Amino acid sequence: MASQVTNASAAGKQATDEEITRYRVMARLSDIRTQPLKQLPMTAFMMWMVGNEVSIFSIMFVGMAVVNPLQSIFGVGKMFADFEEDAKTDRQIRSAVNQARWIFIGCCLIAFFVALVKLNWMELLPVSSMDWMDNTPPTYQEFSSGAFY
Repeated sequence: MASQVTNASAAGKQATDEEITRYRVMARLSDIRTQPLKQLPMTAFMMWMVGNEVSIFSIMFVGMAVVNPLQSIFGVGKMFADFEEDAKTDRQIRSAVNQARWIFIGCCLIAFFVALVKLNWMELLPVSSMDWMDNTPPTYQEFSSGAFY
């Protein structure tokens, strides 16, 4: 009888340890997955401050606003590497890590599209047909052919 009680308490202790680990991982994942959206208001404010004129400062800032989300997307494996060991042992953590990866990539894409909109407002994106036209006049070659009768 006493051994059954100790086995039950040990099983209860193990379940709480798993729940605590799961809670910690979920808390860290919820912080990481929305990290690009937390930076977006400051980025949008700075984009508003630089204006739509083409200058070296505005190009550098908007360039970094374009490059940083792409670097984050390409480095998503490193960012979530800390959770791989926990994901191997627990199915819920594995699904939460995969969901957090997709949400993180989606948030980075939102930040990237905001930067592309700013580039469009600065008229640095080739979006109209005039941007692709060649402005050099066509070269005319004169051919003279005579007829000798």
